[in-house]
Amino acid sequence: MESTQNNVSKKQTKKSKSNTTPIRVLKTTAKTLKSMVQKLNKKPLGKKIRVDDLILKALSLLEEEHFEEVKNSTLTNADRLEMKYQEYCRVNGPVSKDEFLGKLISENGAILAPSSENLSLDQ
Repeated sequence: MESTQNNVSKKQTKKSKSNTTPIRVLKTTAKTLKSMVQKLNKKPLGKKIRVDDLILKALSLLEEEHFEEVKNSTLTNADRLEMKYQEYCRVNGPVSKDEFLGKLISENGAILAPSSENLSLDQ
């Protein structure tokens, strides 16, 4: 009889739902957020500011250019090359990647050619 009561009480405690969700962030990010909140909470009156309050305010200030900046910061050079290749194919029709690279090198030959400064430094 007691074991069934224990099972019932365990089930009831599991059903209580929280309105928060854990989110993984770097330790340095968490430390920065906590220090900001501590600084904001050094006030004589009012309720405590939570990390959630700070994040909600910061999120409301983000604009489309910030999202683009974050997206672009995650791109590798290979990703940028692939994007340029796809754009070139869309504008000029389908070409092989080898043809695209040849065109890119011929247009930017001055960038790839050794400069006289580099030659004098090697000697």
